[in-house]
Amino acid sequence: MKSAEKNPGEATEKQLAATFTHYRCRRLSQADTVKAAVLCPLFTRKDQVHLLFIKRSQSVKKHKGEISFPGGVQEKSDSSLLATCLRETEEEVGIGAGDIRIIGRLDDVYTTTGYVVSPFLGLIPYPYPFRLCSREVDFLLPVPLATLADEVNQYEFFYFNGRKLYDLVAYRIGGEIIWGATAKIVARLLQLLQNNNLLPPS
Repeated sequence: MKSAEKNPGEATEKQLAATFTHYRCRRLSQADTVKAAVLCPLFTRKDQVHLLFIKRSQSVKKHKGEISFPGGVQEKSDSSLLATCLRETEEEVGIGAGDIRIIGRLDDVYTTTGYVVSPFLGLIPYPYPFRLCSREVDFLLPVPLATLADEVNQYEFFYFNGRKLYDLVAYRIGGEIIWGATAKIVARLLQLLQNNNLLPPS
């Protein structure tokens, strides 16, 4: 194994793990919401830490064609939200639970469609023999954290869901838009990384 000095990406992954292992996330609960969990997969490529997103297919019931993280709704057979996260990740993109190193959990987020989403941070090996569930996932979208943190790729907008007006942040990556609950998770992750000097301030 290479030393940290020869592999900046490895050193960064160690810093990420140290930062989030003891982070106390905000947990939400509200009547008439559905519990769900997602994995925020992190990996190093060319000495840069990346986040791995998925492009949802047009066959799923909700959030068709959106950029999101692998994950889904908690089922009765799931022992925990982490179990939900790992099960859904393997079903959607083929990453085995044994290949994921969970390093922390981020703040829960509400969605305008009635879900409470619990995000888990996990380090994955890369490259990896991904197996996409074509019924649910069109393709994978790896994005460097530094690209997400660059203000040129960010913009704010207002969204009205028929009941309330929301002031939201979104990310424009190539021809894709990351918004909604996924963008909220990304924004919180970037903020924590910047607070811990793992990314330059925006």
